[in-house]
Amino acid sequence: MGANGVGKTSLLEAVTVLGNLRSFRAQNLRRVVRHGETVFRLSGIVASGDHLQRLEQIVETGPPLRRRLFVDGAEVDVEHYLQIFPVFAITGSDRDLISGEPSGRRALLDRFLFLLGPVYLSDLRTYRRALQQRNAALRSDADDVELGSWEEALAAAAARVVTARTRGGQILDDRFQEVLSALAGKDRFEVEVEYRKEPWITDPTEAKKVEETYRQRYNETRTRDRLMRYTVDGPHRHDLSLRTDGRGIRDVLSTGQTKVVAAALKLATLAQIEKERRENFPVMVDDVDAELDDSALARLVEYLGNKRQLFLSSTSEELTAAVGPDSRRIWLVNGSSVRQEATLNE
Repeated sequence: MGANGVGKTSLLEAVTVLGNLRSFRAQNLRRVVRHGETVFRLSGIVASGDHLQRLEQIVETGPPLRRRLFVDGAEVDVEHYLQIFPVFAITGSDRDLISGEPSGRRALLDRFLFLLGPVYLSDLRTYRRALQQRNAALRSDADDVELGSWEEALAAAAARVVTARTRGGQILDDRFQEVLSALAGKDRFEVEVEYRKEPWITDPTEAKKVEETYRQRYNETRTRDRLMRYTVDGPHRHDLSLRTDGRGIRDVLSTGQTKVVAAALKLATLAQIEKERRENFPVMVDDVDAELDDSALARLVEYLGNKRQLFLSSTSEELTAAVGPDSRRIWLVNGSSVRQEATLNE
């Protein structure tokens, strides 16, 4: 709790970067350091049951960005680090999941799949490398033989990404419906979540069929793609569609309903990951007064329960009344000072 501009969001941001390596409000980490600085060190101790681990990052913001990651003093790679302490944040920027470009929704789905199974990140990186290589060949006017060699790898990687996203989208929709029902309460409305791809992919669950379809498509569209100078078709153009009554929800739902949908989408990923991994992870809600009304906030707190840490930032002393009697601690933030202001029900 604290006035505007005193550092509440920065505190939640630091916890989020510790777990996710990314900020929820800055695309570039150069924006999270003090003016004139190019390096930051971030560390923290996280607990899972009785097991404690010390996480540490040393980040040169660049360009280019360079980071060293440590777990209990031992340097580790990104894939290992990101699996340890995933943080789930609900913020004002989540409205971009609804009204923004497909890239944000793809990123949410891709992170979801990575946290369910780290091998997915390797498949996604392979696809992106093959896509860059084919695009470079298109720009350099490469002949059909060279393009064909890149298309073999691209089609195979595209198929793995599509089949994984299709499966993930179905799982996510199931969890989303449960969370949306809990958050919307008696004002429940219908929203469908679907991974949308090219209509000519008729069976997205069969990797071999998808691979062959893409291989044929890339061969047939070389003339078009040479003119465009890039690859038009593929998972880099797909979307996680959110629709109600057959229409995009941005054209139908109110602002308040849209915020609930965005929160439900984030928490649906949390619900499935916690189910698969049998552990609970922290949730951040920044500037909660602006994001959710009192009734929606109360339903959110009831849904999340007491099994995980829930961090709420607010300028209002009325927050404790909104979240109910199960709240435990209030911390007052004032610039570089953070102190415990009250302890409830302990």
